This record gives sequence, C-alpha cells and structure tokens, in this order.
Amino acid sequence: MRPLKISLQNFGPYVDETVDFTRFFEAPLFLITGPTGSGKTTIFDGMCYALFNETSGKKRSGAQLRSDFASPQDETSVEFVFEHQNKTYTIKRWPKQFLTGKNGKVHEKKAKVELTYRELDGEKKAITKIPEAKRFIDELLHLTAEQFTKVILLPQGQFRNFLAADSGEKETVLRNLFGSELFEQWTDLLKAKFKQANEKYQTKEQELKNLMEQADFASETEAPAVWQTELKQWLTTKNEQLAEWQAELITKKQLSEDLQQQLLTEQELATKITQLATINEQLMTLETKQTEQEQIKAQIVSLKWAQKQQPLVDELRKTQRELATLAQKIPEKSEQQRLEQQRAKQLATDLAKQRENAANIEQQRYEMQNLSAKLGLYQEVKELFVQLNEAKQKEQQSLEKYTTANTKIAEINEQLAQIKLALNDGADLEQEKYRMATKLVEITKLDQKSSDLQQRAAKLKTDNEELVKATKAAETATTKARALENELAQIYLNKFIQQLSAGKPCPVCGSLEHPHPGEIHSETQISEADVKKARATMNKLVQTKAALASSYAERQTEYEKQFTEFSKKVRELTAKDDLTAKSELAELVTVLRKFAHELDQKHANLVQKLAFLAEQKAKQSELEKELVQQTELVETFKTQQQEYRLQKQTLTTKCAEKQQQLPREYADQNTAEKQVELWQKDILAYEQQTQQLETALKTAEQAQLTLATEVKSLTDRQQTLLETSTALQTELNENCTLANKTLTKLEELLAKVDELETLEEKVAKYQQELATVKGQTMTLTAQIAQRPMPKLEQTSEKLAQAKEKVTQLQEKISALTLQVTLKQGVYEKVHKILLAQADKLAELSQLKELVDAISGKGEQKLGFERYILQTYLQEVLVTANERLTQLTNGRYELCLNEEIGRGASSTGLELDIYDEHAGKRRSVHTLSGGESFLAALALALALGEVIQKKSGGIQIEALFVDEGFGSLDQNALQSALEILQSIEGQNRMVGIISHVTELQTQLPYQLQVVATGERSTLRYRTER
Repeated sequence: MRPLKISLQNFGPYVDETVDFTRFFEAPLFLITGPTGSGKTTIFDGMCYALFNETSGKKRSGAQLRSDFASPQDETSVEFVFEHQNKTYTIKRWPKQFLTGKNGKVHEKKAKVELTYRELDGEKKAITKIPEAKRFIDELLHLTAEQFTKVILLPQGQFRNFLAADSGEKETVLRNLFGSELFEQWTDLLKAKFKQANEKYQTKEQELKNLMEQADFASETEAPAVWQTELKQWLTTKNEQLAEWQAELITKKQLSEDLQQQLLTEQELATKITQLATINEQLMTLETKQTEQEQIKAQIVSLKWAQKQQPLVDELRKTQRELATLAQKIPEKSEQQRLEQQRAKQLATDLAKQRENAANIEQQRYEMQNLSAKLGLYQEVKELFVQLNEAKQKEQQSLEKYTTANTKIAEINEQLAQIKLALNDGADLEQEKYRMATKLVEITKLDQKSSDLQQRAAKLKTDNEELVKATKAAETATTKARALENELAQIYLNKFIQQLSAGKPCPVCGSLEHPHPGEIHSETQISEADVKKARATMNKLVQTKAALASSYAERQTEYEKQFTEFSKKVRELTAKDDLTAKSELAELVTVLRKFAHELDQKHANLVQKLAFLAEQKAKQSELEKELVQQTELVETFKTQQQEYRLQKQTLTTKCAEKQQQLPREYADQNTAEKQVELWQKDILAYEQQTQQLETALKTAEQAQLTLATEVKSLTDRQQTLLETSTALQTELNENCTLANKTLTKLEELLAKVDELETLEEKVAKYQQELATVKGQTMTLTAQIAQRPMPKLEQTSEKLAQAKEKVTQLQEKISALTLQVTLKQGVYEKVHKILLAQADKLAELSQLKELVDAISGKGEQKLGFERYILQTYLQEVLVTANERLTQLTNGRYELCLNEEIGRGASSTGLELDIYDEHAGKRRSVHTLSGGESFLAALALALALGEVIQKKSGGIQIEALFVDEGFGSLDQNALQSALEILQSIEGQNRMVGIISHVTELQTQLPYQLQVVATGERSTLRYRTER
C-alpha cells in the first residue's frame, strides 16, 4: 500500500488542506515537522480514520476531530487516495456531525463513506455502505487498524508494541502479513476430522454394545471378540438340530399329503352317489309332463298361422278407419267452400266503393307537399332570432368582462405597491437570520462546554474531598510514626542507661562516673519493624496526598482555563452588562440558556417573517403575471364588442327578409306542421284500408280454389278405399275357410300372438332339461362303477392326527429358526464392525498424534502454523539485525527466545536481545526507550522488505514513524538516519514525524505544518 494523497476538510486544525505524497517519491525519506500540537499526527489520524473508521491512537473518534472553528454549514471530511497492487483507490469518510440547514435549524448528519476504484478493464466500482467498505479494506490490505499501526504507522508511544507483543499477538499480525491462514485452516480441518472420526468410532463401539444386548445371548464375557466366538459355536449346534427336524418334517408331511389325497377321493365318490340319486328323481318328474308339452306344441302351430294373417287384418282395419274419417271430412270441406264464395263477393263490393275517393286523396297530397316545402323557412327564421339574441347577450357579457378586467387591474396595482413596501422593509432580514444561526450553533457548543465544566467542577469537588481525606490520613500516619519513633528511642535509651556502670566510660561524654543517670521508663513492646511499617504507611499516604494534590492542582488549573474561556465567550455572545469575569458558572449557564431561549424566539419570529416575505415575493411575481393577462383581456374584450355589434345588425336584416316568404294563412310553424300531419294521416289511412281490402279479396279467392281442389281429392280417395276394403275382406274369408277357422277364432288367436315366444321358450327349455338330466345320469353311473358309499369319518380322523404332528414340528422349527436368524444377523454385523473398528483404531491413533503435533500440544508447545511463522520471523530477524547492528554499533542483535513458555501464547515467537557488551541474552522488555525505538524501527523495516520479497498479498511500500527520535543520542540518531536513507531505491516511502532540530537540518525533503492560532496550513520543502 502506497499513499498518494490525503485531503482534510475541517478536520483537526486543517480548514482545507491536501498532503501530496507523490512529491516525496524521488526522496523516500522525508520529514513531517511542526510545533507541538500543530497537527502532525492529525494527518495520520486522518489516514487511519479514512481506512479503518478509527484514529491511529484510538484516543479520538472522527467526530471529535471536527474543527472547533468550522462554521455550522461546513462539512468535515477526509479523502485518502492510495495505490495497491497496480490499482488506485479513493476512500472518503464523513464523521457524524451537526450542521445548520438552509432553514437555519441544526440537524444531525450521520457518518458515511464512499470508496471508488477502477478494475483493470476500466469499469468503475463504488462502495457506499460502511460495513461493506470495512470488509473490502480488510480483505484488500490484510491488516486491521491495530496491525496497521504496528507495521506501517508507528504512533507516539506505541513504536515498541509489536516488538514487545507476546507470541499469540505476533501470530495474529504475522498470519495476516504472510497469509498463513491456510495452515491455521488445515490445523482446524485436521482437528475437525479427528473429532468426527473419534465420534464415529465411539458410535460404532456403542453400536456393538447395543447389538450384543439385542442378541439375547447369555455369556459370561463382555469382550466383543470372545462373545462373538461363543455365539458362533451356539449357531453351529442349533443349525445341526434344525437339519434333523427338517428331515423328520418331510416324512410327516408326505404322510399327511397321502391321507389328504385319500380323503379327497372318498369325498368325490360320496358326492357323485348323492348326485345320481337326485338326478333320477328329476328325470321321473320330467317324464310326467310329456302330455302337457304336446298341447303347448299344437297351440304354437295355431298362433303361428294367426301371426301370418296379421298384416292382412291390419291393412283391412286401416282402410276402414280412413273411410270413416273421409265420410266426416268431405261434408265439412264443402260447407267451407260455400262460405268463402260469399266472403269474396262482399270484399269486391267494398273495394269498388273505396276507390271512388281516390281523386280527393290526390288533391290533399299535392297541397301537403307544397306546405311541407315551406316548413324549413319557419326553422330558418327561428334560428336567426336565436342567433340574434345570442349576439346581444355576447355583446353584453363582453362589456361586463371589459369592466371587470379594468377593475382587477386597479386592484393588482394597489397590491403590488403594498408588497414592494413590505419587501423594502425586510431587505436585511436574511443577513440577520444567518447571524442568529451562527450564534445558535455557538450556543450549542457552549452548552456542551457548560456540561463539561459542570462535570469538571463536580470532579474537582470529589477530588478535593479525597485530598482532604488523604491529608488527614497522612497527618494521622505521620503523628503515629513520630510517636513510634519516640517510643523506640526511649527503649534504646533505657537499654543504654541499664548498661552504665561505675568505672566504664559513658559512650556519650566519656565520663567514668555517672552520678545522675536518666530515669528508666516502663518499656513497651515496640520493634524496629513496627517503626518501619509505620514509616512506610506514612510515606505511602504522604505520596498519595502529594499525587492527589498535584492532580487536583492540574485539574483546577485546567478547569479555570476552560472556565475563563467559557466565561469570555458567554459574555461576548450575550453582551450582558451584569456579567463579569468573576461571574459563577451557574449564573453564566442560566444567562446563556435564557439568551438561547430569547434567541430561539427571535430566530423563530425571523423565520416566520422571512417565510412571509418569501410568500409576498412569490405573490408579487404572480400578480405581475396576472396584470399582463388582465391588460391583454381588456384589449380582447374591446375587440369582441365591435364584432358582436356588427353581427347583430346583419342578423336583424336577414330575419325581416325570411319572414316575408312565409305563408300568411298559417300563423306559425306549429300550425303548419299540424295541418301537414292531418293530411298525412288521412292519406295513410286511405292507402292502408285500400291495401287491406285488396289483400283480403285475394286471400278469399285463393281459399275458395284450394277448398274445391281438396273436396275433389277427398272424394276420389273415398272411392279407392271402398274398392280396397272389399278386396281385403274377400281374401281374409278365403284364408279362414282353408284353415277351417272362423273370423271370430282368428280374432281370439291374434289376441294371444304375444304368448307365442313364451310358449316356444317353455318347450325348448323342457327339451333341454330332459336331455341334460339323461346325460348326467349316464355320466355318473359310469363314474361310480357300482362302488359302495365310502367311510369319510375314519379317513378325516387319521388326516387330522397327521396334520397336528406336522404343525407341532413346524412350530419348533420356526421358533429355533427365528432365534438362529436373529443371532446370525447380529453375529454378521458384530463381525463386520469388529473388522472395521480394528482398522479405524489404528488410523485414529495416527490422526491423534498428528493433531497433537500440529496444534502445539506436544512437549515443544509449538504448533504447525506457529512453526511456519517462526521460520518467517527468523528471516525477518536476519534482515532486521543487519540494520540493528549498524544502529547500535554492533552491540545488539534480535533473536528468538528458545525456551518453552507456560503456554502456547508465550512460546515460539517471543523475542530476546543479545547484548554483545554483556555477552548474554535478555528480554526485549529490558530495553530502554531509545533502544526499543531502534529495535522496533529495524524490525518494521525488515517486515516490509521480507513480506514484499515473499510476494504475498500484502505490499508495504510506506512506513511512518511518529516521534521517538527525541529519545536517541546524537550517534544513534545519525545511525538511524543513515539506515532510513539506505532504503532509497527499494520503492518504499519512509516519513518521520518529529520536531527534533537535528532532523530539520539533515533532511532536505520536508512537509512543514505551520500553526496560526487554532488553525494550521501545510508547506512543502524539497531542497536544502
């Protein structure tokens, strides 16, 4: 990842500044310098915030870095452009912030992000969701924010984080840097595989136990292999017994089958003997019905003769019925013919009378046509009068609209004059609104500041109470310690007095005589340990008191500074004469909030006024448009009046001309139309009546002819039928004579013809039954062959006994077979599982050893992934030591700690430092601040080189070091610069953030941060 550009807007001390890192590409080592607090670190806070949505030290959020001087309308944002793996990415973030809208109201604007880049084919991609952008950056750089600050950006006070991190923390960083997740995943996969295999093995073991329990096989052992052998022996014995029973069963089944066949044969013989007796009885019954059958046959012959005469009888009856019908119909038709002749005669007379009025009807038709031709003139005159009235109305309406428009123009001019006055009065309100909005934003900030001051005051009060308590405790401890010291001194003095004796010199004055030794006081049980303990307690409490006093003084000074600034701003903002620099916080807050309330009301009133003026301005525009419209209408209405006046004169002349052409005998169109209607009715009635008479006459004449034809036809048909009837009667009499039957007998037989089919079926059925019975008698007699009736009960009893023996043996075989089958199934399953489990156990043991080895659970506590990363780290240390040796004049070398730690988190990646002066190793935690800085610098540079050499997914093309050079002496500083300058040509940018004077004189390429008050600007220096 190589930075190209970062733009900061209202971010920290920067209003709108851009850092162009491409200006330092020719000289990879450059200096970022400026006064303390000017905003050097803020540049990299912005870089870290743009990438990871958090600042480099995690001490401030993006929202907290919004500039205090930013106006309420200006946004805070950071835009970072960087290059990675031949692609350019631009990411821009906006923190959560409070801004003033166009309406003057303060609203919250939520945090957002915009990440854009182009694919190799030129397609532009964009990401605007914060979680999605985070995932994309993490996958792109393979670094978290914390790891970024350890290998690319070393913030103030954190340059030794990676150096001093334990093995677990280093493993997380190196995994992302070198892409060793595959080894971690492989380890997890093997663990999961072992767990799954072990679970399957245990499942099969449980399955074995379940099968052994289900087998219902008594055994003294629980070992599956021994149990299996015993079960196999039992199965062999039982299978032999089953074979013996099967052979016995076959013999008994054969005996049963023979008896069954004998019983069936005897049952069949008994059935046939019984059937023969029954059939003989049926044959005797049929022979007694022979005479009856002969009578039925004679009756069938007579019915068939009568059936042959049926068509001749039917034809005769039909002819007679038709003759009867004609005898009735012919007189009726003759009478109808006579009546139609009379009706036709009367209709001819009526038609002649109707035609006598034809001349009068034609005269009426002529007069009607003349009058109808003039009816249109009435309508024309009527329409002309309507048009004339419309022209008069339009002329009047146009005059009224003309007057209304002139009145409206006068009203609009008056309203426009009033609006102009109102707009002139409110010309300065917009500027006043902006000033009020600015003050409201400042009040919001001051209100937040007041809450902070109140919290600080409360904290100061708490601190003061703690300080008072600490002071009292320290004084009490001091008094107690002093008392104990005095008591201990008195003890020593007592011992001294007791040791004085005559002739021995006093250790104080050297006198051999001791006339007045001091008095010995009663001793108390006080030891030096008690005194030391009291002194330690006293010193601890005194130190606590001093620390609290120092902290309280710092907090109080900071509070007074903040309060003074707050008081000044409140007094300047509110301009209240009764407020002074000595006003209390509560009074200031009350005045501020009262002022805010008043300002809110004024702002609301101002907004209402501005809204009213906006409405007036909009209304002015509308009125001006309406004025133009009304002026145009006045001209239009004036033109219309002239047109309507001319149209009225023309219509008046036309009406007079048309009225002269109307007939005088009819007053109006209605009277004329009624006369025409009367004529039309008379003519229509005449024509309809004439047509009806003509039609009726034609109908009567046609009916007369039709009836005459029908009478003749009926008469001819009557004669033909008489002849046919005579011939049929003669033929029928002759047939009866030949058959020796009368017509009466023929009628009787014809009535019974329907019984013919039934009688024939009855005779056929009898013949069939007789033949069947005779055939059955012959068949059964031959089958029985004079054999006697068999003894069925004896044979049935023998068969039942044989079946009972077969059933009993089958039940024994079935029960034993079921046991053998079940146990055989269990035996096969157990045998199969035992064979598989033996192989699985060997595989499981090998897999367990492999999992323990790669997971770091062995004696070395070094997992497979950490072993790989240890190899990478050793390579990094070789490169780092090349620079560290130069930086420390050959004194120090970084090396891996080879000892096994208490756990995996402290084994494998721990670092030691080899001190050439001492000739031994020691922990990197023992290095001083300057030494740690040099070691961390060498390690960071080496990481970048080794990672890019491995061509992994991470490219570290930049390193930024924030401070740390101030802890170096002159020689170490010079060595560090030489090392950093040697990177030139390796396509890696190194930036140093420092205000050390020596660096400013030695590094020609500089980004200078210039502070002016609370704002800062950037300046480039690329020459000496």
